[in-house]
Amino acid sequence: MNTRPCHQCDGETTVRTVDTDEGRAEALGLVIRELPIAVCGEGHRQFVRPAFPAELLDHLTKEDEPELPSGEEKGLIRKHYRCEDCHAELTPPEDHRHTFVVNVELDALDAFRVELTMPVYRCGGCGKLQVHSLKEMRKHTPAALAHAFQSADIPPG
Repeated sequence: MNTRPCHQCDGETTVRTVDTDEGRAEALGLVIRELPIAVCGEGHRQFVRPAFPAELLDHLTKEDEPELPSGEEKGLIRKHYRCEDCHAELTPPEDHRHTFVVNVELDALDAFRVELTMPVYRCGGCGKLQVHSLKEMRKHTPAALAHAFQSADIPPG
């Protein structure tokens, strides 16, 4: 992959991979493993292409997160969550956080992993573990992703 010059010193960059720390937004935690970034000889870091953050966010919210088991959100004031399969009420198990690992492939880049950690509920009917709702997860994904990028010292832009 051709990389763009460093945005700080105009030096040549090469693609390297890094792991981010957990980016958190409310109950959602997000870690990126083997994140491809462009690094120059001075150690300045930047995204491999300007559209990368938007591409990753789009991939997560439109392709990956909808594949995760998620309940249906009901109620305007007091929220209730129902199983996506049998529609029984979801109840939190004792340890109600779970990490889902998603493999991401974007054009012209090696695959990397995103770990999404969030509360899960257990269905009282069929026992299936699932996140509260897809809507709730999508609401927090942009901020969690931004915090993960910041933890890897990648400036915006």
